[in-house]
Amino acid sequence: MCGRYFFQLSEQPLPLIQNHEQIALFDFCQGEIYPTQKTLVITENNEQIVGSVMKWGIKGYYGQVLINARSESINERKMFRSLLNQRCLIVANGFYEWSKHDNHKDKIFIRKKHQPYLLMAGIYNDQNEYVIITGVAQDEMAKIHLRTPILIDEHQGLAYLKQALNLTVDNRDLVFQKV
Repeated sequence: MCGRYFFQLSEQPLPLIQNHEQIALFDFCQGEIYPTQKTLVITENNEQIVGSVMKWGIKGYYGQVLINARSESINERKMFRSLLNQRCLIVANGFYEWSKHDNHKDKIFIRKKHQPYLLMAGIYNDQNEYVIITGVAQDEMAKIHLRTPILIDEHQGLAYLKQALNLTVDNRDLVFQKV
């Protein structure tokens, strides 16, 4: 997955969140989201699903900022192993990838068909920093990029947050738009 996604609040209710009225009081970025920006995520807090604000990117070894974690090796990486119980869902309208054609790149916006929001799997640390979990792209997505965020359906969101859902790639029902 590339390093950008898009999020804009709309009239549509946010998936899973029980503190809708408080979301308007939060200070988070909207529009095209870049690493290190503070964004809206969904977490579980005392058996309640709530919206929270966290920074995209975890400071790694040697000072680099890590924005993604590979689902295939997340259990083996020392940095991520301790965070596996701290799951979050990143709310987005869609994400961006760049498709290479000959000598130029096309910016592609990818979203879920017939859904105003999508949920990307993530993990976070005690400093309220998160990474997006990615997997090997499938279907049409594989033609654009080798990796893709792990997308979680709204009805599986609670199971993911409670560590009762395995990480699997599902690239069905995606819409691709050249920007």
